[in-house]
Amino acid sequence: MEISDLIGIGKLGAVDECGYFHILLKPEYRAEIQNLADVYLIFNSDRVFFVTISDRKICDRKTWIRFEEDGIAEERKLASEVIVAIESQADDNDQIEWLIGASVWFENHQIGICSDFFFNNAQYVLVIQCNDNKEVMIPYVDAFIESVMENPAQICLRNARELIEL
Repeated sequence: MEISDLIGIGKLGAVDECGYFHILLKPEYRAEIQNLADVYLIFNSDRVFFVTISDRKICDRKTWIRFEEDGIAEERKLASEVIVAIESQADDNDQIEWLIGASVWFENHQIGICSDFFFNNAQYVLVIQCNDNKEVMIPYVDAFIESVMENPAQICLRNARELIEL
């Protein structure tokens, strides 16, 4: 496994007197932390620890976690930043892989087909091969995707004029 296979979900903060670490989570992972057992800690020296969360608590709307493993507090003191990460969900690709080959529509005109996609650690990005042989990249987010139909495979865009005209 490579560091690039991990998704940062937050940062590890200070440790309290009971051994709990404050964790600053990205908003979309706040609920998920309650169900996680194993996470990765990425230290600024590109050292990665695989650790198990043994306990959690919420105080004053702050999330705190404790680990089963020893030595993390000492290691944390040596690092200016520690990223808390989880494994990338490989099966997420399967959820949009079927879009390859789908016709892409914008303002009632077919502009091309989806030729590929990639994940940029924030969202999926669709690669559109336009009818004029131009390649356009469209983030796969609600701001740009109006609808997706499975049969026939079609993607309808919105708010994409500036991306298409570049």
